Amino acid sequence: MTASLLLPDNDPAIDALARDLDRARESSYPLTFAVRRLSAAPAHPAAACDALAAELGYQGLGEHWVELPRRIAAKLLTHLIGGELAYPTQVVPPAQARDLANRVLDLVPREARYFTNGAISGDFALYDVHGQEVLGWRSISMAPLDNGLIIVGAGRIALLWAEDSP
Repeated sequence: MTASLLLPDNDPAIDALARDLDRARESSYPLTFAVRRLSAAPAHPAAACDALAAELGYQGLGEHWVELPRRIAAKLLTHLIGGELAYPTQVVPPAQARDLANRVLDLVPREARYFTNGAISGDFALYDVHGQEVLGWRSISMAPLDNGLIIVGAGRIALLWAEDSP
């Protein structure tokens, strides 16, 4: 999949969510949030993940993207929105972080697929779609620590990414 298959998504809910994420996290580093339309269904979702990552200046992971079940993706999003990667610092109150995470998830249907670069930190373990615990991560940025989620489903791809340094 090439970047030309990524199309703009002009849904006003996306801009509103981006503003709310920025406001909620104004006391810490910003998150990268992007949503695009897919001009065609990807044969392999990892190719779509790589295309969006490349468009945003990140490195793709190809076969190394880790697929998560939706419930684990929700926990990861809540953690990324609510805290920092390098330190156990609460940036956004838990209820607000869950609400924002649910708004990200609501951008795609429940049958979407969820991908991450691995596990960095948090109060919970990450498990992939096969029930295996995810240990460690592969960076897609130049930051010392980065972690995030890419969601692929129903003609849309969404990314929420955090970059932090200890």
